[in-house]
Amino acid sequence: MPFADAARRSRSAGTNAEDALFMKDGYPVTFFFHPSVREGRDVLEQEITRHGGDVCEDEQQANVILVDEEADIEHIRRRFYRSNVLWQQRVYIEPRDFVRRCIRAGKYEHCPPSKKGMPGAPGRRVRIPFTAEDDEHLAFYIATVFPDVSDGGRSGNLIYKELTEELVQWAKRHTWHSWRERYKTNRVRLDPMI
Repeated sequence: MPFADAARRSRSAGTNAEDALFMKDGYPVTFFFHPSVREGRDVLEQEITRHGGDVCEDEQQANVILVDEEADIEHIRRRFYRSNVLWQQRVYIEPRDFVRRCIRAGKYEHCPPSKKGMPGAPGRRVRIPFTAEDDEHLAFYIATVFPDVSDGGRSGNLIYKELTEELVQWAKRHTWHSWRERYKTNRVRLDPMI
């Protein structure tokens, strides 16, 4: 391996500073063509070597693996990045047009892969503030179910679960738990209204 590094370094020593685009820490960046890349290899290889990079035949020697745009690049990335093999975790998986993008931009740079959220329902609900009208509706509902405070039951769960399960549109603005908490925290103000 030291001999290969020395050979790669001496080959790239003849390139101009402006053509040394694919250089990192004094070494040429090594590219490998994934089997999905069937067409245009020769042109890409010329572009890579012209700008200071190197193309290898062994993917374990590569810094970047170029994948055809038609291939499922996300699947290939997951296979490499989740691997227990250290060299697979360190290699970058990029689409074939990565070389041309770097040349156009004038710099060798990898964009971090976009992070995707977990599948399923979106996160938390958006909190909707209570209004005076909500308090009036709540007081009327409690008055129909438990008109007398001495009967108890106004702080239980069932009354509020039934409230949100009814087809009353105003009750769907909040969860059963938030209706219950609204009554408990505002009992002194709501009991006279009931």
